[in-house]
Amino acid sequence: MDQWIVLRSWPLKGHCQHRHGGLVLGILIALAQLTPTRAWTAHAQGSWESWTVDWQGEAHEVRVYRPAGFPSHRPYPVAYLLSGWAMGLGMWERPELEQAADAAHVLLVALQGEDEGVPSYYSIYSDLPWPGGSTWQVSFYDWFFQGVLPWVEGRYPVRRDPGGRALVGFSMGGKGAFSLAAHRPDLFAAAASIAGVLDLNVHDSQAIRAVYGPRGADPLRSAADNPIELAPNLKGLSLMLFHGTADPEVSPVHSRRMHQTLQALGYPHQWEEIPGLGHELSPAQIARIFEELERAFRSPRRPPDRWSYRFAMVRAPTVYGMTVMKADLRTWTELREVAPEGFEIRSGDPITLITPRWYPSGARLLVRIQDKASGAAAREGAVIARGGRVRLDVPAGHWRVAIEQRTLAPSEGLQAPSDAPLPTMPDPVRPLRRKPLCPDTDLICYRF
Repeated sequence: MDQWIVLRSWPLKGHCQHRHGGLVLGILIALAQLTPTRAWTAHAQGSWESWTVDWQGEAHEVRVYRPAGFPSHRPYPVAYLLSGWAMGLGMWERPELEQAADAAHVLLVALQGEDEGVPSYYSIYSDLPWPGGSTWQVSFYDWFFQGVLPWVEGRYPVRRDPGGRALVGFSMGGKGAFSLAAHRPDLFAAAASIAGVLDLNVHDSQAIRAVYGPRGADPLRSAADNPIELAPNLKGLSLMLFHGTADPEVSPVHSRRMHQTLQALGYPHQWEEIPGLGHELSPAQIARIFEELERAFRSPRRPPDRWSYRFAMVRAPTVYGMTVMKADLRTWTELREVAPEGFEIRSGDPITLITPRWYPSGARLLVRIQDKASGAAAREGAVIARGGRVRLDVPAGHWRVAIEQRTLAPSEGLQAPSDAPLPTMPDPVRPLRRKPLCPDTDLICYRF
């Protein structure tokens, strides 16, 4: 692969003796093996350790809490904890949180979306301007998904399935928990926001302006990473919203509006406003979150029977095994009610879509693409499910796609009627090359 993960371990100063960093020998073993089957020394008490994960030159501290008895309950589910702006990783080192992780046998991984005061807002964007400060050369999104997740799952004996991962965030981290889950809902079982910034349209700060620009200057830039705009993507996750009614930093309107949006979508979730609570993390919230996480971790996470996904400002996302490639990043693309037998597409630009491995390899399938408004057939014919996947080139517009397995004559093909020509588009698939050993996810895995 073209990327390297560099690990450095530092002892945590000022903590009890049972809190420690890794030894140099342990680092070398981890680098050589990168496998969760490594030997571990069991400890009666839980302990924190601090690491630096460096991916493509973007290096940030990561703190890991190994629960009491570790590693006797392997494989462990993981809760990724996202800190608020200027709050640091120490905000998660709380006895009630450690006790909850001990009781539930959950590994905690604490992250912060800032570097020397420069916030990322846990966003999909890199090269962030900041007066007098540095910039994120790699987005938090890429650093997390391509750097942190593989490192955690290579080093520790943890679950690698979506049902064993959760995101929990406070304030700016609440935004991160919901937006990261919405960008990749196929990778998580749960997302929890505590006093979270969940609607970028109703919040303004120096950090928001550094990442998304002045309010109203570029609406799509913020909308494409805004939890409230991406809420349709969250179907099937265990979702939790907690907010104090007396919060002076982030208005409870954020959580209230997300609650109303999830209600309108028909997505089950927990929502609680705590009377008199300010901008703080309370023991009661931690207890409630871990009750829900234990339920979410009990069973494997499977894709919803029908799911929806919307995105902009990203060229080639993959979700639930579906890859969608587009040319114009500054348009929305939406997939609705996605299932093997069909789905709806609304896109501001032409797209190439490759389905998951839903079909028998080599099967001949009848595909109908109809105009959603008029019902008129735009394309109809046969395609081959190569490797169990179907590729479709779809022009800009609003379409209904139906896919049916049936016996078809070998001469049948996918054709556009002569009286209804469709716009042509360059083929973005042929020039793509998958990087060796790269997971099937997002643009980072491809060379153009």
